[in-house]
Amino acid sequence: MLEGGADIRFIQALFGHESLETTQIYTRISAAKLAEIHVATHPGARLTHDRAALASEGAIEDG
Repeated sequence: MLEGGADIRFIQALFGHESLETTQIYTRISAAKLAEIHVATHPGARLTHDRAALASEGAIEDG
């Protein structure tokens, strides 16, 4: 559910957990998903991604 976009507090309420720490046990995210989130949300990662795309298209020199 978390990977699908559900808020952790919603998941906490759904599971009936009193403590958020209990819910966090279920929030392990795969390395691939974490990398996807990083590229999608981190400004620096986006610039690196855009630069690599432009370099692969020959629009700029990579290096």
